[in-house]
Amino acid sequence: MSNNDPQVMAYHLTRQGGERLRQLVSGAPKANLLGLESAAEEFERKAIQLQPEILLVEFDPEAQGLGELLSRLRRGVPRGSLVAWAQNISSEAILLAMRLGVREYLPSEADGPAFAEAMQRLLASATANDQKGHLLGVMGVKGGVGASSLALNLSWVASQDMGARVALVDLDLAGGDLAALLDIEPTRSMLHVADEFERLDSLLMDSLMTDAAPGLRLLASPGDAVAAEEIKGAHVERALDFALAEHGLVVADLPSRVDEASLAALDRAKLLLLVTEPTVLGLKAAQRALELCRNLGREMDDVSVVINRHGAKQCLPAKEVARVLKMAPVAMLPNDSPVLMAAANAGSPPVRDWPRSKWSKSVTALAKELFSGNGDGK
Repeated sequence: MSNNDPQVMAYHLTRQGGERLRQLVSGAPKANLLGLESAAEEFERKAIQLQPEILLVEFDPEAQGLGELLSRLRRGVPRGSLVAWAQNISSEAILLAMRLGVREYLPSEADGPAFAEAMQRLLASATANDQKGHLLGVMGVKGGVGASSLALNLSWVASQDMGARVALVDLDLAGGDLAALLDIEPTRSMLHVADEFERLDSLLMDSLMTDAAPGLRLLASPGDAVAAEEIKGAHVERALDFALAEHGLVVADLPSRVDEASLAALDRAKLLLLVTEPTVLGLKAAQRALELCRNLGREMDDVSVVINRHGAKQCLPAKEVARVLKMAPVAMLPNDSPVLMAAANAGSPPVRDWPRSKWSKSVTALAKELFSGNGDGK
């Protein structure tokens, strides 16, 4: 065992769990078990002192105090990745674990090699920020707020006006519409990443992307709910890592719901834009999204809110928006429905074909604020 092997601290709730966690670590080709604890306070104390790369825990959604412990560990061991081993593999339990910051969820039958693969994915993810590019996540807090249009047009300005090499990734796997907004029909999509996963390399990855404009490439979603079920978090992680290695900027259009795909992007995102509209429902959805970001352990300095359709009839004024959100939006994009409707119908970016519209000018200004001077294409 090498000193360079990943350092693991483990916490178990039951005797059987303790035995299984020890077996997982000992069965991994490269892993160094620093400690196996059953007392939460001792586990937390040692984890904060030793700062391991992997925090392996027996997870039970009914366990009293476990959620609070995981929340404290995210703050106390910021570079540690949480891995859960669990008897309960229901979708509700997995989603709860993800919301508490768990990055990998192992079923009870998982073995040492499965744990080793999980560690490898997490350690690769931890180095994503050292890659060539930066990832911007754009997430609508609910459907229909214009997040996809914003992701596309920010990408367009960065690539066409600012000289960045940009990858636009549609992670709304079941219903993404970036290809339609660009009036292109890709022959390949994220589904092919899953299909070709075992032999995926940078050249193959390049062939799965579609040229949208000089310097701008699209990795489309399958746009099919059944096909989307075939795409797992590991597939998205690999695709994003290849995209980051080859592009100065990766813009990920995220679904409003949290799933494996969006978690992979959130882990890698240098900045997250939450898009909403200035209505009571829109602001409530934004509050929930902000709370989710906190629960996932994101640094809130890296999360910004964009208000779309500012000034529309019956919408709330800017002061009320800031008061409700307890933060100032990074941008207030004006209501420009005729232009956006025409652009969507034509499959053309407003910033290209309607550059003088109020919405296009606001998006261009936002792009230059976000991307100028940070290495994204300059």
